[in-house]
Amino acid sequence: MSFRTTDQRDKFARSWKLISIPSKSNWKGSLLNNRILLKAMTRLMDRFQSQTLPVLEDTCYEVGKEDCNQLKDTLDIKADDARSCLEPMEMICLLNGINAEILSKNRNTASLRMHACPFNDVLVGVVPSNVVCKNYFRGTIQAINHKATFIHPEKMCNGDDVCEFVVNV
Repeated sequence: MSFRTTDQRDKFARSWKLISIPSKSNWKGSLLNNRILLKAMTRLMDRFQSQTLPVLEDTCYEVGKEDCNQLKDTLDIKADDARSCLEPMEMICLLNGINAEILSKNRNTASLRMHACPFNDVLVGVVPSNVVCKNYFRGTIQAINHKATFIHPEKMCNGDDVCEFVVNV
């Protein structure tokens, strides 16, 4: 009798595997994971904003650096001038289907103009997109040159037509 039960379980497992349920379960698990983390972050911000916000800012910065370091080799970035600091962010925009352009003024100053925001759907309801944006962006430019700084004179989240970042090295 136990042999039959094991045989039935194996047959059931093979049937579900044939219709790709395991991969669908992983996908659903990922969505569930994201939903739980988003709710947890929202509650942490509601209860402990003064302690949670710096952690989120640091996390966005670190993720920006990590993403940039992965793109550096692909983009073959060798220099650490202002334009080079913007190339990973330009690629991130292009990968998200966002039109972006780099305007170089000289070796020490360049600007990136984006025609849409790649961060407007990140941590929605937890922190404003500009918190994610400025810290992630700072991480990407400082992964190329740790002394790089930027200003953000035009912001779509403030009603401007484009987002512009001006990097100085």
